[in-house]
Amino acid sequence: MSPIETDAAVGYGCEHFGRLRRVMLHRPGEALRLVGAGNYRRWLFDGVPDPARFADEHDRYRDLLESLGVEVVELGDCLRDGHARVARLPNLSYLHDTAVVSRRGAFLSRMATDARRGEENLVAEALGVLGIPVAHRFDGPDEAFEGCLLLSPETLLVADTERHTAVTIARFIPRALKVFPEVIHVAVPKARRFMHPDMIYNRADHGLALAYLPAFLSAELHTAEGVRRIDFRRHMAARGVEIVDVSGEEQRRWACSFVPLEPGVVLHYDIALAPETHRRLERRGVEFVLYHPDALLAGGGSLRCLTLRLHRGPVCADT
Repeated sequence: MSPIETDAAVGYGCEHFGRLRRVMLHRPGEALRLVGAGNYRRWLFDGVPDPARFADEHDRYRDLLESLGVEVVELGDCLRDGHARVARLPNLSYLHDTAVVSRRGAFLSRMATDARRGEENLVAEALGVLGIPVAHRFDGPDEAFEGCLLLSPETLLVADTERHTAVTIARFIPRALKVFPEVIHVAVPKARRFMHPDMIYNRADHGLALAYLPAFLSAELHTAEGVRRIDFRRHMAARGVEIVDVSGEEQRRWACSFVPLEPGVVLHYDIALAPETHRRLERRGVEFVLYHPDALLAGGGSLRCLTLRLHRGPVCADT
């Protein structure tokens, strides 16, 4: 299969910016009780979660997705003896961080912290049950790599965040270039607020994206011909994508970390964007399906973080 093939028989892959069809979620359970006042930071939470309320808000999010026509697969339904294993992983609800699903298969993460180590193995098992192959996984003991962004069928974005290591990225890019004609490598500050690439960039429509560009310390374009420095805004503009800037305060509220339901329609926290940014996007034709978080805020993640996107389609007007 070529990197840009659009064979309708492939029931997975998210590089085409079409309608969201299928996702995987993991309903939080007893594992949240491991997180308490004395250890919540070690478990990577922003506060102590209320397990019942956290699960209830997660259920409401699942109901919202299904009401919008998105098929939701529960991780636990795809695991053998899943209960015992997930009970030790309170961060497992943030499935988006564990894998990126392309039409070539899944790029599995290598979780960077002891708190999340092994989550990718459960996800790999579940994807296998669903018939989604693993295209790449990181097995070296010194490796850490928590996600990348599928910008298009031609372009992958890799950000060197606090949850990545430079050596892992250096090993990965040549392999990625066997699948994607170009890879954009971005250096970002090693800080929690920028821990994953979708904290600083996300596309809302075919020609419109949100970004926090102060976090783009540098950007390089890797192709088969070599490597060159680029201005990220100008590079995306040349590909027909305008960037709408978000403020630092908006970025801290997950402004860029939303779930595109389809081009021009996004699922987002209602606290993420300032009113003027919201209005600006609406004037550009973006529609919002808003969700109010409360208990979920203890986990320090967004709706996108909860959502492992498995399939987008049909494809139309891709850039």
